[in-house]
Amino acid sequence: MSEQQGPENSLSQQPSADEASADMRRALLDAGKTEFANYGYDGARLERIAAKAGCAKRMLYYYFGNKKDVYLAVIEQSYSDIRESEEQLNLDALEPLQALHALAQRSFEYHEQNQEFTRLVLQENFQGGEMLGQISKTELLRKAALEPIERILQRGVAQGLFKDQLSAVDVHYLISALSGFRVDHAATWQSLLQVDLLGDNLRERHLQLLLDQLRALVCKPQALKP
Repeated sequence: MSEQQGPENSLSQQPSADEASADMRRALLDAGKTEFANYGYDGARLERIAAKAGCAKRMLYYYFGNKKDVYLAVIEQSYSDIRESEEQLNLDALEPLQALHALAQRSFEYHEQNQEFTRLVLQENFQGGEMLGQISKTELLRKAALEPIERILQRGVAQGLFKDQLSAVDVHYLISALSGFRVDHAATWQSLLQVDLLGDNLRERHLQLLLDQLRALVCKPQALKP
């Protein structure tokens, strides 16, 4: 006969107060991301965010404050999430071109799998990016986006593979543009051109296009030769 679970074992399996609090906060952020991505700042409603997270509206005020505070927290967490996803690649351990390819593929896949992030960024751009500049981690997020690319480029130049005076901003722009465009414009391309940008038949072609353009941007001509 198996030993019955004692009270102490049962309690040990329960989430701690801190864990429960973190889970609730994350649920509110995820619900807020959906709401702000779909309706923008002005159209979003805290009641819908709370309902989607399965809690009372007062919990939003408890964890964040007013509507603006909720939005700022959602924006900050959304940008943090994509940067944390990139950190998992351990880019500094890869060869320079391999590292750029890994970063580009992760961005391509992240935008594809997290389309609410793309819509949220579009909504923030509609507002002129005013809110993004007010979050507490703006400088940290800027560094997290550009410094890994800068290190990769420096290593590639030192090895004689990459062109001199490359810009991390240019690399970030190219990756973001070709990763995000297919998500941002999928609906209008489908309606107007009858092209499914998110379809499987174009996915690999567009990923390869991104990698090819990235190589052409950063590599010296001799490094492109087979």
